[in-house]
Amino acid sequence: MRRTSPFIERLVQGPILCDGGMGTQLYARGISYERCFEQLNLTSPELIKTIHLEYVAAGAEIIETNTFGANRFRLREHGLEEQVHAINRAGAKIAREARELSEQPIFLAGNIGPLGSHLAPLGDITPEEARNAFQEQAAALLESGVDLLIIETITNLEEMREALSAIRGMTDLPIVALMSFDEENTVSSGEEPLLVAQTMQELGADVVGVNCALGPAGTFSVIEGMSTGEHEHFLLAAQPNAGLPKRVGNRFIYGASPDYFADYARRFLEIGVSLLGGCCGTTPQHIAAMRKVLAEYAPELGTREITVPKRQPRLETIFERDPESSSGTQTHSTYLSQRLATGHFVVSAEMRPPRSVKFTRFLQNAEYLRDIGVDTINITDNAMARVRMSNVAAARLIQQQVGVETIVHFTPRDRNLMAVQSDLIGAHATDIRNVLAVTGDPPTHGDFPNATGIWDVDSIGLIAILNNLNQGLDGRGRKLGTPGSFCIGCAATPPATDIALDLERLHRKIEAGAQFIMTQPVYDPETLISYFERYKQEYGPLTIPILVGLQPLHSYQQAEKFHNEVPGIVIPEAVRERLRLAGDQACDTGLEIIKELFDATLPYIQGTYIMPLDRYDLVGELLPYIRQQTVDRGSESAISS
Repeated sequence: MRRTSPFIERLVQGPILCDGGMGTQLYARGISYERCFEQLNLTSPELIKTIHLEYVAAGAEIIETNTFGANRFRLREHGLEEQVHAINRAGAKIAREARELSEQPIFLAGNIGPLGSHLAPLGDITPEEARNAFQEQAAALLESGVDLLIIETITNLEEMREALSAIRGMTDLPIVALMSFDEENTVSSGEEPLLVAQTMQELGADVVGVNCALGPAGTFSVIEGMSTGEHEHFLLAAQPNAGLPKRVGNRFIYGASPDYFADYARRFLEIGVSLLGGCCGTTPQHIAAMRKVLAEYAPELGTREITVPKRQPRLETIFERDPESSSGTQTHSTYLSQRLATGHFVVSAEMRPPRSVKFTRFLQNAEYLRDIGVDTINITDNAMARVRMSNVAAARLIQQQVGVETIVHFTPRDRNLMAVQSDLIGAHATDIRNVLAVTGDPPTHGDFPNATGIWDVDSIGLIAILNNLNQGLDGRGRKLGTPGSFCIGCAATPPATDIALDLERLHRKIEAGAQFIMTQPVYDPETLISYFERYKQEYGPLTIPILVGLQPLHSYQQAEKFHNEVPGIVIPEAVRERLRLAGDQACDTGLEIIKELFDATLPYIQGTYIMPLDRYDLVGELLPYIRQQTVDRGSESAISS
């Protein structure tokens, strides 16, 4: 049995709305049908993102990546067959950015269309070539973190069979399988609706249905046919065209109005359709009309629009702390430093700040982490040189409105010496005092490759500045006044290529004033153990706590990407092979790998920080196990020995 998923859990609560036609919107903006729409992911990403956002604003809860024709055979028509991976990855990235900007609970669907030519013997594509093409496209989408896959507009059941067989073996994510029928209610290979639905479900589709070719009336007829089985129960999907197109001048016009779609939306819901959307000719106006019907049909699901609760206007009072007692020792340490000092086991979860001025969903995720019991939330600082909300501002929002203490990553990449100290003093004044000092990723890797990295100091110099601030001194040792009370963290990379250099830098960080260590993700316990044993041999006992980085993997494709493309991450071949053999159980296997790693490293660590990459449900699955394993950790640090 396949794992459940947030998408399936949402679907069983009530009907859900998908977006409408991407090609229709591109054509309306002057992109000719002769162009490769999928190449626009690389050449015009903002155009694609704008269309996604228009559908979200209309009420869509699912947006499909602009990758309908992004398989090897269709791209070959444009000389782009070697860019399958890049085009699909870019399509998923654009959709993900649209979701982040919208601040709505949107599901990302990786869109996979037909190969564009018949399978043998009618055509030249062999079954093996078809499977390879579907797997190649699906792998790129899965690497990019989509929530589900939609295989659509397939007209031949054999092609759908190859697609589902190939893709279901790669993932346990939900699959929506949609076929296109003719006016006789059959697919091109002759099968009728009920048999098509049964076959797709047997091959691993979680949702089955109809899209394209027909308007709402014809689609309704096919859906009725899928509903006639006495013992079958399908999750059904309907995404009709806006009628049949007619040519007016140099344009194709679809005649079905949004009101007509709304009328049929009611009829689809009455016969049990779970997923509604539109295909060719549909627009955000069609989706908005359907959204109103869904709101009437299932009011308990709401209108999906999230609004920030109105708050009574008030003046906020910030209480200035006196960090020193009469004896001159610091008394107001952070919750994190108190937990570490008393030997308690600490669990932090990583969050990335929003990519826009909206933050509702960000805070909802933080509330989830709070409710499941994390000790802190650590917040990245424009990681991978991608522009996001200031993490100090994001941390303040969490601490004020959610009530969880934070750790902010802090890099001197974007700040000169004056700005580094100014920002740190300002963070301290607003009670953001747990700081992980990191050097930062080069701007050439991110959103603005021509931006200039500053790096007046590196992470070691940054730690020295933080330590000076704790003594009431600036970066040059000049007296500032009242000492601060930063809890200073540093990074370590046990899988580093040059271990000697990384250990030497770690030692310098500790000498500069680091008070705890957070490691890069580790997938081999021996790597972490031998790394710190070597440190002990070369520099003496390690006297500050270690928080091991845990990053659960949910697929073999993700493991391959991280191992080969992400600096600082090394995933042993045995781990990758284990995920490959797990097939559609890879997510479960990934969690088991992390639990085994945690058990093996537990004697050497005093905490962990979990990097879920926005899959916060994985934190929810790991945390109870971690708490159970550390229930007896208390008064003495496991590191000091």
